[in-house]
Amino acid sequence: SCPNVMPKFGVLNIEPTQKQIRKIFLNRIIQAKGLSKVSDILSDIMMPTPSAVLQAMSLLAQGCEEEAGIGELVAVDVGGATTDVYSIADGMPEHMNTVYKGLPEPYAKRTVEGDIGMRYSVQGIVDAAGLHRISELSGLSKDRVVELVEELKEHTDRVPNGDIELEMLDYALASCAISEAVSRHAGTIAETYTMMGQTFVQEGKNLTKVKQIVVTGGSLIHTKRTEEIAAHALYDPANPSSLRPKEADVWVDRTYILAAMGLLSTYYPGTALRIMKKELEYHGHSK
Repeated sequence: SCPNVMPKFGVLNIEPTQKQIRKIFLNRIIQAKGLSKVSDILSDIMMPTPSAVLQAMSLLAQGCEEEAGIGELVAVDVGGATTDVYSIADGMPEHMNTVYKGLPEPYAKRTVEGDIGMRYSVQGIVDAAGLHRISELSGLSKDRVVELVEELKEHTDRVPNGDIELEMLDYALASCAISEAVSRHAGTIAETYTMMGQTFVQEGKNLTKVKQIVVTGGSLIHTKRTEEIAAHALYDPANPSSLRPKEADVWVDRTYILAAMGLLSTYYPGTALRIMKKELEYHGHSK
């Protein structure tokens, strides 16, 4: 049994339930994969990859007793089938004339966009962004975009490997994947009027003041345009209601260390944090 996920109205306590779900999930996986014999050896370090990444991001943002973190952050992992977004941030309203609607969201939040991915879910990116936007960003005609997208759906293991057209398309797809996924993850704000005058209503997390963005995933680490792609996580004047970061430094996980650092942080948080600070590729302000 687990404690109530809402012990008091408007107060969430979801971590014990998450831990129990994770334990059941891991036990099922161990049985299904025939790993029972090694489960005793691994029991202290087993953790699903998304949980490990979330733990790593929490450490990177908040730091530990022996090492300071880098501050509130948003992280995005653009994969072949899904795009995962993490935010380690308070996200509450900044101004007195803004009211918060709904339940406060967790300080460490993760969302998974199952319809947005570079290969298995490539059609989802096109559907979300629109064919015109993909064509505009890639510099390819709409007809050519459609042809290439059909090829990628058929051959999900295909990578650019010097193919200029595919490089251009992947840039557009990754940019739109990040833009859409972070927009869904971030909160929104709307203007309204009451007897007291102009008021704003916020739903979800306000990430506008977040100054750090961490990105990973094949389409971002195997390109020289990583910063350009990452910039699509930022606030867009064309979508003013979305509370995405306004400007941020970019950190790139080119060597896929985040999940490993989440595991390491369970025992050696200071070491894990120092490794991340050293190994993540740092780029200055994007806005």
